[in-house]
Amino acid sequence: MHEVGGALVLVGCLLSACATQPQRRGPLPVRNQHPAQLTVLHQDSRPADTLPAGIVTGRATAAYSSLFLSGANTTNAFLMDGEILRASLQTRIGLGGGFELAAELPVVYTTGGFLDDFLIDYHDLFGLPDQGRADAPRDQFNVFADYQGLRVFELRDDTLEFADVPLSLAFCPLPSSPGVPGLAVRAAVELPTGDEDIGIGNGELDVGFGADATLPLADVTIHVGVQHTFAGSPRAARDARFDFADVTAAEAGVEIHLQDGLAAIAQLQWETSTLRYLGFERVADDQVLLWIGARLRLDGDWFVEASLGEDLQAFVSPDVTFWLSMAWLPGGRGE
Repeated sequence: MHEVGGALVLVGCLLSACATQPQRRGPLPVRNQHPAQLTVLHQDSRPADTLPAGIVTGRATAAYSSLFLSGANTTNAFLMDGEILRASLQTRIGLGGGFELAAELPVVYTTGGFLDDFLIDYHDLFGLPDQGRADAPRDQFNVFADYQGLRVFELRDDTLEFADVPLSLAFCPLPSSPGVPGLAVRAAVELPTGDEDIGIGNGELDVGFGADATLPLADVTIHVGVQHTFAGSPRAARDARFDFADVTAAEAGVEIHLQDGLAAIAQLQWETSTLRYLGFERVADDQVLLWIGARLRLDGDWFVEASLGEDLQAFVSPDVTFWLSMAWLPGGRGE
């Protein structure tokens, strides 16, 4: 198979230094778009191998989510009803010596949207639970969390604002080769550039750490990753003496190379809920999402990527997310 043949040509380079060609193009940088989770640093999915020195990749992404979530106990409550668009420009830069820098400039738009009727019909067609969406007003936006009668988080409708800016540094002590897993570790910060008073950021500097492993197997590449973020809390939460909880996350994904320039990608993501100190089910449950997507080469190093994200933990994660990307990805292993 020509994928493996091309990989074998590069084995010597992979064993000599970490700043070598990354294995394929890696997983998709998708993420949970629960409004509160978006205020917490999340390190995007990526291959373990780092880029060669001087190689730069870039992506323009857009993710559109619909959510209808609610819960309460005797003193606390949350409601998340609406639709969210998060678009961003992303880049990765190979620094040499096994190091790589990544940055993202995100913007968030909130709206009552238009998907409610479609999703209600979809759930009816397949006999799926709609979590009470059919009984609620359509295409409304209402996103908040209350703690002991005080509002600790609220995301405003019809908002278009820059969000917090994440920066991460990865180091690859063990590059991958065919049949041999690679390992990378990384650290990140998220600059508090988003407006915490309208729910776009948390007003504090988040810090996170993570590790990724990549295993190339002929026409299949397996990726796993773990990370932990020390989360900040927005001003309203701090004033109410409520803490947004730190978030621990893990993921596993597979990239299946179907033919020249075309790959199918599936990713499973799990993370703890930052609002879990509200202290009741739904808001405290862990969040689990399944992503099914594909990457298609357009020309040279230009790719279009798409994915559909579905919640696997009812009542706590966004119902559906549509994700699309135009990517410039040089420095990858030839297909």
